[in-house]
Parts: sequence; structure tokens; C-alpha cells
Amino acid sequence: MWSDESRFTMFQSDGCIRDFERLCLLHEIASADWVSILAGKLIGKAADAYLAVPKGDLRNYATVQQYARGMPSPQRHIDESSDVNKAIENIIKILSGFNSNIPNYSCRKYGQLAGVIGDLSSQTSRHIANILSIYRYPQISYGATDPHLANKHFYPSLFRTLPNDQIQAEAIVKLLKHFGWTWIGIITIDDENGEIQSRELKQIAVSNGICIEFSLNITPYVNFDLSRIKKNIKTLKSSTSNIIVVCGSVSAFSVFNMEKESEAMYDKTFVIPASWHIQFEIENQAAIILLNGSLVFRHPSKSIPSLQKYLERVSVSSRPHDTLLEMIMAMKQQCLSSDDNMNKVMQLFLRDSLHNCSKDDLLIDLFTQQEYYTQRFQATYEVYKAVYTMAQSLHEMQSFLSSKNLEKYRHKLEHFLRKVHFKDPIGESTTFNENGEIMTVYEINNYILIDDSIVTVVVGTFNPSAPDEGQLIILESEIMWKYSGNKIPQSRCSEDCPPGYRRVSHKSEYICCFDCAPCADGEISSQTDYGFCQKCPGDTWPNKFKDKCIPKVTDYLSFQSDPPALVLSLISGLFSLIASIILCIFLSFRDTPIVKANNQNLSFILLASIILSFLCVFLFLGCPVDITCILRQTSFGIIFSVAVSSLLAKTIMVCIAFKATKPGSTWRKWMGIQVPNCVVFICSFTMVIICISWLSISPPFQEMNTHSYPGKIIIECNEGSVIAFYTVLGYMGFLAAVSFIVAFLVRKLPDSFNEAKYITFSMLVFCNVWITFIPAYMSVMGKNTVIVEIFAIIASSAGILVCIFFPKCYIILLRPHLNTKRQLIKLARLSLDAVWSFAITLQDWEPGHLSGPMLSQPVDIHNSYLKGIQ
Repeated sequence: MWSDESRFTMFQSDGCIRDFERLCLLHEIASADWVSILAGKLIGKAADAYLAVPKGDLRNYATVQQYARGMPSPQRHIDESSDVNKAIENIIKILSGFNSNIPNYSCRKYGQLAGVIGDLSSQTSRHIANILSIYRYPQISYGATDPHLANKHFYPSLFRTLPNDQIQAEAIVKLLKHFGWTWIGIITIDDENGEIQSRELKQIAVSNGICIEFSLNITPYVNFDLSRIKKNIKTLKSSTSNIIVVCGSVSAFSVFNMEKESEAMYDKTFVIPASWHIQFEIENQAAIILLNGSLVFRHPSKSIPSLQKYLERVSVSSRPHDTLLEMIMAMKQQCLSSDDNMNKVMQLFLRDSLHNCSKDDLLIDLFTQQEYYTQRFQATYEVYKAVYTMAQSLHEMQSFLSSKNLEKYRHKLEHFLRKVHFKDPIGESTTFNENGEIMTVYEINNYILIDDSIVTVVVGTFNPSAPDEGQLIILESEIMWKYSGNKIPQSRCSEDCPPGYRRVSHKSEYICCFDCAPCADGEISSQTDYGFCQKCPGDTWPNKFKDKCIPKVTDYLSFQSDPPALVLSLISGLFSLIASIILCIFLSFRDTPIVKANNQNLSFILLASIILSFLCVFLFLGCPVDITCILRQTSFGIIFSVAVSSLLAKTIMVCIAFKATKPGSTWRKWMGIQVPNCVVFICSFTMVIICISWLSISPPFQEMNTHSYPGKIIIECNEGSVIAFYTVLGYMGFLAAVSFIVAFLVRKLPDSFNEAKYITFSMLVFCNVWITFIPAYMSVMGKNTVIVEIFAIIASSAGILVCIFFPKCYIILLRPHLNTKRQLIKLARLSLDAVWSFAITLQDWEPGHLSGPMLSQPVDIHNSYLKGIQ
């Protein structure tokens, strides 16, 4: 807190910020942080107690004494930093006047309050900010790190020289993730800082997939609760996590309490926040061994100009009015002080008499050089930065307002603080962010045990202002771990799932505990410890290890690479050759009775269509393209409709020929080539119309089938319209069914070399094949559908060829004596005799029903048929 009088004297004489000796800062601050040191000294021996408290507390005071030397202290330091009531009382005294405690009134005789610098504690800073915000006095805290203080709605005038605990928690979590530590324990010092840091750490850690196996509290005071200690030890011994994050502020007793449980923590590695700053003594072997290999966050060390030299000259005689310095010297040397009450307390506690000490003893002689190495001071530099920031803002406000009444515009100082941007004498850039905080870089130190002492090595940094990917920088090669040397310790509930596997959660509450399961077909995991597998794109497939997608192999039904296709192509070629030979035979013997007996033109058409049906199989083989997809189904449908309609025409002609043998029958006019030709044309043209409609509406096309076979892309034909495809099959089945029925009815009618029985068998084979084809076609996928269709084409065509033409070829080639007109008449007579015998048998069985004209009908048929043959 500054007075306007001293402030303006400085600016008017110097015009710049370079001399702080006229500023009386911490003598007028609400909470006296330095008295907390004195309280700590009265709890234990002076040296031990001092080693346990933050070194910044004493050095803050020493630093400010340098700034304010020569200025009398207007207020006694009777406060305790952890006492909220004292902090509130003293801030009201500062607002009212040095000796007054009257809210809303100022009894100052000189100077006006411009702002407050403090406090070190978040708890006291919060309550001070609540009061100062009423009067719009700015406050700069050099130690409060509670994230809630960043809420400018509740704390509009509060500024801080360091980031809040949420930033530190994010830094710790990034460090944990960097080393793959997802299974950790937390030890919380049971104080305000510990509670805040633990809460922020847990929240951020869980959101980043880090599991907390246990969370233990350790009191910052002397702990005689043996049951609690045993419980903590049991928890630590049963734990499997190797990383422990410490939350809270250090104290001699917190370290002492950790030492009592250190046996269960010797194999653990500690991550320590910036609020810890431990002074190691050689005789403190337990702490040295316990914290060896730890990673410690801290703010970068800064050397305040001339502070080291100043501290080397400090003594009680050089500062006769400095009561705090007198008390520190008294406690370190067990000397009498000017405060009788303090002397009585010290004698009672030390159980020893105090003696008079020389006031010329230098303060630096009471402490080691390491303890007074000012570059290691942390909170001191934060105070230094707060003072410079306040002074710079006041200077800018004075320059802006010029001769105006500054008291009237005191609320403007908050505005100038928000906009302040400068470099302090050390060269550090200073500016506040939107939360009123100065973002500083964290150093990450490594505690290394060398020759029974701890050496601190900087192994990384965390810059919250940098881009996300560049915030954390770690020099892993510089880190020496507790027992593993350069090998990074592992701390995971479950081992990493390698690429090609995914995590499967346990039934436990921790998401970090899981099993590893291989990725399903078509999925990969390309990184270690993936929680899920990713599907490969449609044209790719996982490799053997399922850690990357590779292009699928294109495949199609080829007689060059697929054995079934090769066999079917050979069979198709063989049968087409046989059909061609039979056609040649029929052409050579076209004038013989057996060829002429059943309409040789239809036989030639039928043989030609059978040959084409065998050859159309080759349209189904090879890499399909749009044109072959169109041709294969349409050609197959039209060719088969011609073949089946030829059989139907043959069957009809057998029936007509039998009817026409009766004298005076009107069926004679239907004899000739017109009827079979019309039947073939009409039936085939109907199929042509169906195929044209199919191609017009939704023609077949080439399709890449990526689903039928794992790791393959099957190039196949999509039928376009499924309805049209099954319409073709249905129409073909209708023709076959009609041919079968007619052939079955006329199979025993007398005719020279009657083909009806052979057509019956061929249509029976044909229908069986295509009826079986439909469920088989629908139950397979990929290129197997093509194999099924090819098999159906070959089987049905071969059935017609064998059943119709093999018996005739047998007679033509092996029994030529049967291929004569005489033999034809003989066969006809035998057929009519059989009909006659059948009729006589029926007459004997039922004489009443076969009398008269019915009995004479076979005789008429017999005579007429023989005349027709002759």
C-alpha cells in the first residue's frame, strides 16, 4: 500500500521508476506474512522450523526493507497470514488510518491509499479483495493461486503476479500425458492450497483420461494419529501406481509426516507443484531418498539487482526499528529481544535461558550461503514484480490525468493496471491477461541424488502462453529417475494395447483399467492404446497386423485364375463343340427319315440356340464392363427363349400330326412350317420386348462389390432391375412349363420317331435346374452368383442336348439300318397295334362303355396313319 505523498514525490523528482527506497510497502499491508514465520519458529527449533517454511516469506521482508530503508515503520506487525480475521481487521485499519478501525471512514493525517500489494495466501487475499472491491482499490497478490479469484464479476480489482492453480494443474496433466502416466496417486497437504490444487488436478486429470488410484491427506502439523498413518501406509503399499502428485504447500511437519510413511513410497516418483520449495540438509536422509528423481514445478529463478549485496550488510544495528529482523535474530541465536512477551514465550518453549547478543551480527552469518542465494528466491521476485507493476500503472495514470485530482480518479488505476505493459529492470515483460494474471513460464526441475545431497537440474519448461502443442518442453535425456536411471518409470493400470488392438473396459470404475481385444474385420487401430478401432474406407482393407489400411485386391471370375471358372469354361467349350458336331451330323443326314420326321428346321434352330447358349457362358467370365453386363443377361434370355420355344413348337407339331392323320380332319391345314415358325417367333419376340424394356428402364452395369469377400473388391455386374431379371427367368420358366405339360400329354401318341418323350425328359431337367437355381442364386454372393448362373446355363443346355439329340445320333451313327422308311412304317404299325390292344383291353374291362363308334376309332386311326406313311 502506498501513500500519494511519497508516490508523487518520487515521480516528480525522478520522473521514472528506478528507486523504491521511498516506498513503504509491506509495513502497511493488511496481513503480515512475515509473522507467520515467527509463529513457525515458536513451534520448533529455530533452524528446523525455518527450513520448513517458504523461503519467500523472510526474503519478501528483506527485499522490502531494501526498498523502504530509512523509512520508519508506522505499524507493528502483529498479524498472522493464515488468520482471516486479522487480515480483515488490518485492511480496515489501513483504509481507516493507522490507529483507527472505523469502516467507511478515513482518519489519515497524510497521504491517501492508492492500492494494496498482497497477500501470499489465497484465503486472506479473497477476503481482502471482497473489502477493497467495494471502494475500487486495486490489489496485486503475489501468492494467491485460487482459480476462483479469476472471476472478475466477484473480484474485479484483484490482480496476481502468477498464474492460478488451474494452469499449474494443466501443466502437471500435460507432463503426465507426455510420459504416459495414466495411473497416479495424490497426496494432499491438508491445507487450503492443498484442497484447491487437489480439486483442480482431479478435475483436469479425469477429463484427460488419467485415473487416480488413491488420494491421501497429510496434515501440515504434527500428526500423532497412528491409525491414520497405518491406513495411509497400507494404502500406499497396496497401490500399483508408481507416480504420486503432491498438492499443497510445504511445511516442516508435512515433510516429517511424509517421512513417517516413506517406507511405502521409496519406489514412487513424485511430481511436486510450484508451491513446494524444499531446502535439503545432508542429515535429512529420509527426505533426500524419498524425493530423489522427483519432477518439481517452480517459477524461474530471477536475480533482483543489488539484493544479494544488500542482504550481506543487514544487521540489527543497521535497522534498529526493524522488529521483525530483531525477532529473527533472537530466535536463531536464542537471544533476548526488546519484546518481553516474546522473550517469555521463547524461554518457555526452549526451556533454556536467553542471553544478550551483539546487534552487529550480520543476518547472512546465521544462514548458509545456499539459503541466502537470492536467485533462488521465488515469492520475493513476485513481490518485486508487483511493486514495479503498481508503480508503472501509477506513473501512467499520473501522466494521463496530469494536474487532475488523483483521489477523485482513483478508480482509474484499475484500468491502467489492466493495460499495463512494460519490462522491469530484470528484462521480464509484464502484462496482465483477461483474468488479471501475469502468465509466467514454469520451470520443471529434476531432483538428483549425488553424493548424499540433492542437486536440482532444469529439465523442461511449461509456457501457458505458447500454442498448445508447444507449451510443454521436456529434455528426457537430462532426467535421472530414482532407480531406473534414464529409463522412464511406468505407471499404468493396464499395459498399452498395441496397434491392431482396442481397449475393452473392465468392470472396475477406472477407465484406465482395461483388456486388449483385436480389432474386428475391416477395422484398424494405428496407434498404441487406442480405445476404439477405425473402419477402413470401402476400397481398403486392414493388413495382417491390423495397424494400417491397404488397398483391396480387385477380383472377378476369370478362367485364368479361378479353378471353378476354368472347369466351367472347359465344359462349356466341350458341349458347344459337341453341339456343333451334332449340327454337322444333322446337316449331313438331313434327307434321312429320322431327321425329316420331326421338323428338321426346328432341329437346326434348336441346335444353333444350344450352341449359342454354351458360348454365352464366356460373357460371364473375365472382368465385367457395362457392355458385357448388358449382353450377358439379354443374350442368355433371348437364346434360351428361342431354344425352349423350338421345343414347344416341336411338341405342338407332334400333337397336330397325330390329329391330322384322321381322314377329313381340319388339322391338316395346320401342317407345314408356318405354325412352328410362328410359335418360335412369337415366344422369342416376347422375350426381346422384355429385354428391351429392361435395358430402357434400368440396364445392368458394372459394380465394385466391397462387402462379399474380406480384403477384396469383386468386380461384378449389377442387374439394375431385379424385377426385370426375375421376369426374364419367370417367362423362360413359363415356356418350359408349357412345353413340359404338352410333351407329357403327347408322349405316347403314335408318330414316326416321336420326340415327345425326349422333350418331356429334357424339360424336366430344364425345370429342375432353374427351380434349384433361384434359391442357390439368392443364397450366395459375389462371384459365386456368376458361378451358379453359369452352372444353370450349362446344365439346362446340356440336358436338352443330351435328351433330344443323343438318341437320334445313336441311330444315325450306330444303327443306320433303323434310319429307313421301311423301319419307320414298322414302328408306326407297332405303335398303332399298341393303341389297338389298349382299346380292346378297355372294352373287355368295361364292355358297356366302349361299344359302337368308340370301338371303331382305333381302326380308323390305324388305317389312316398307315396310308399317311405310305
